[in-house]
Amino acid sequence: MKRIKFFYLFLAIAMLMMPGVVWAQGGESPPPPEEPGVMGETVEPASVNALITQAFSGGPAYDSGWVRLQQDESRQLWHNLGGNLNNYVVIMDYKADDVNEINQRYYGGADFGEHPPGGKAHNDRVGAYWRDLTTHSIIVYRRPEDTYANAVRIRIWMDPYPAYDSGWVSLSPGAAATTLHHNLGGNPDDYVVDMQYRNSGSGVNQRYYGGVDFGSRAFHGSHNNDRVGAYWRSLNNNNITIYRRPDDIYAQQVRIRIWRRPRPTYDSGWVNINPNSAKTLAHRIRGNPDHYVVDMQYRNSGSGVNQRYYGGMDIGHFHAPGLSEDARMGAYWRTLRSNTIAVYRRPDDIYAQQVRIRIWHYWQPTAPDYDSRWFSLNVRGVPLALTHHTGGNPNDYLVDMTYKVTNANGVNQRYYGGIDFGSHPTSTHAANDRVGTYWRSLTNTHITIFRRANDTYSSKVRLRIWKMPKPDYDSGWVSINPNQSKQFNHRLSGSVYDYLVDLQYRSSANGVNQRYYGGMDVGHFHPASTNENDRVGVYWRSLNNNNITVYRRPDDIYAQQVRIRIWRMAQPSYDSTWTIITRDQVRLFPHKLDGNPDNYLLQMWQYDTNFNFTNQRHYGGADFGTHPPAGYNPDDRVGAYWRSLNRSGVTVYRRPEDGFADRVRIRIWDYNRRQYLPIYRK
Repeated sequence: MKRIKFFYLFLAIAMLMMPGVVWAQGGESPPPPEEPGVMGETVEPASVNALITQAFSGGPAYDSGWVRLQQDESRQLWHNLGGNLNNYVVIMDYKADDVNEINQRYYGGADFGEHPPGGKAHNDRVGAYWRDLTTHSIIVYRRPEDTYANAVRIRIWMDPYPAYDSGWVSLSPGAAATTLHHNLGGNPDDYVVDMQYRNSGSGVNQRYYGGVDFGSRAFHGSHNNDRVGAYWRSLNNNNITIYRRPDDIYAQQVRIRIWRRPRPTYDSGWVNINPNSAKTLAHRIRGNPDHYVVDMQYRNSGSGVNQRYYGGMDIGHFHAPGLSEDARMGAYWRTLRSNTIAVYRRPDDIYAQQVRIRIWHYWQPTAPDYDSRWFSLNVRGVPLALTHHTGGNPNDYLVDMTYKVTNANGVNQRYYGGIDFGSHPTSTHAANDRVGTYWRSLTNTHITIFRRANDTYSSKVRLRIWKMPKPDYDSGWVSINPNQSKQFNHRLSGSVYDYLVDLQYRSSANGVNQRYYGGMDVGHFHPASTNENDRVGVYWRSLNNNNITVYRRPDDIYAQQVRIRIWRMAQPSYDSTWTIITRDQVRLFPHKLDGNPDNYLLQMWQYDTNFNFTNQRHYGGADFGTHPPAGYNPDDRVGAYWRSLNRSGVTVYRRPEDGFADRVRIRIWDYNRRQYLPIYRK
C-alpha cells in the first residue's frame, strides 16, 4: 500500500511538469495478468522514465534543412520555437556538396597557418559557426575562404532535463582553467557534453568552438595571432575543466550541460589514430544520414577526454610551450554516409591520440519499399500469396498490414492477427465465428495473407514493407517456450515515446508470422493442429527504457521463436498522449492531419494501471475460452483496437471486460508530409 501511495504522489508531481499526459483518477483495477511470475512486479511508468531521461532524443523541434551559403555570408534562420532559450540544444553540420557529404571540418571556424592543406593558402579562413541564438532565430556564418560548408544545416532540440547544468559561468581570458564539479558518477563514456558561449555582441554562440588562432587576416577588432574561443577537457565522472583562450572576446560566459545520452545506434569505442591519418569507421546504420546525430570526442594522457581544437586549427605566433607556430592541431569527422564515417587527425596534433564516434539515428518513415495498395480479399479461409520482390534480407523488414470493409468505412486493425468469438459475439456474428486477418510465411519475395472463415472486417487489405535501417535494439531470434515470459534487456534509455516496437515470431510450419498477434483463445471450429479453448499467440508488455517482456501463451504453436526490434523515431505527426478509455467505450481521436490515410503509419499502445506497464496484450481484441486468466470469466471480451482511420481522425474501441487498456496512446507518422525548405544541390 505504501509503495502504491508513493507511486501516485510521484505521478502527481510528474503530471504538473508534463501536462500533456492524461492520467486516470482512481477507477476499477483490472484483474491480474495470465502468465505466472508477474504479480507484485514493479515497473516504473514509461512516462516518468521519459520525464527523467529525455536527453534530446527523437527528432528535433526545428530542422532548417540544407541551406546554401556563399563564402563570407551570414544568414538568419527563423525557427520561432519560443520557450526557454536555456533549454535549446543546437547541432550544426555542413557539406561541401551532395557527393562529399556531411562533415564538421573546422567547426566553429579556423585560420590556416604556414602549412595549409592542398588547394588552400596561408591565412585562409575556413569553416562555419552559428551565433545570435534567440527564441525566434539563429545566425549561421560561413568564413571567407571556406570550401567545406557550401550548405549548412541547423537542428534544435528543446530539452530541459540535463543530468548536469553549470549555468552561465563567467571566465576571464587566459586565466587559469576552471574545473566544474558535476559529480554525476557512473561511466563518462555514457555522457554527451554540450558547451555554449555568450557575449554581448554575438549572444549565445559557438564561434571558434574548441579554440583557434587568427592568421594575418583577422577580423576587425581582432589582431593577427589572437587566440580565441574556448574548449572543455579532462572529463571524468566527477569533473570537467573549461578554458577560455587569452585573446578571446566571444566566450565571456560559458555553459556546460551533460546528459546521460540514450544508448547510441553506433559506438566506435576509443580508436587509436596517428597524426596526419584518416580512418574510415563502418557504422552500417543505413537509412538517411540526415537523421543522424554525431558526437565526436578525443582523449590523450594530458587532457583526458577533451574537445580541444575541435574541427581543427593552426597554432599562431603566441603558442603554448611545447607547441610550434603553424602546428596543425585537432581532429574532425567528415564524409558521413549511410554505412561509414571518416575521422582525420591533423599532422601535428597531440590532443586526439584516440577518438570516439557515437551516432544516434532516428527513423523518419518514408514511402515503403513495397506497397500492395488496396486489393479485394473476397475469399475467406484460403491463403493468398503476395509477390513483393523486395529482396535483401527479410530480417531487415518492417511489415505493416491494415484492412477495411469498404472505401467509406475507414482503415482498421479490428481483431488483428485473428480471433474466435465466444458466447458474446457482436450483433453481426455468431458464437465461435473466426474473424480478423493475419500474415505469415514471409520471405524476401513472398508473403501470405489469410482472411479467416467468418471475417467481415477485411474485404480490402493493404500490406506495406519497409527495408529498415539498423534497429537501435535487436534481440535476434530467441527460442521461447509455451507459457513462458521472457525479458529482453534493450537498455536504450531515453524516452520510450521515441520507440517504434516491432514483434515478429516464427515456427517451422508458418515461417515468420504474426498469427494470433496479441493472443487469442481458439473456439469450437478450430484447426486440426489445435484444440478447442487452446490459448495461442504472443504479446509484449512491461516496456520501459531498459527492458521489455514477451509472453508466449500456454498452448501456442506459432511462436517457437520471437524477435523484438526497437527503433528510435522522429517525432510523430500526431501523438494523443495517454488517454483514459473506459470498458465498452468508443473514443474518437481527432488527429486533424488532413493527409492521405494511405500514407500514415500508426502505432497504438495500451497502459495497464494495475500493473503499471505499457503493453499490447490482446491487441486487436480477443475472447477468452474456458481457461481464462485468474480474475477473468469464460468468454470475457478483452483488448482494444483502432478503426475508422481517415484524413482527420481515428476511433479506438475498448472491449467490454478488458483490463489491459485503461489508457491508450495513438501515434501517427505521415510520410507524405513535406517541409518546404531551401535545398542544396551541386
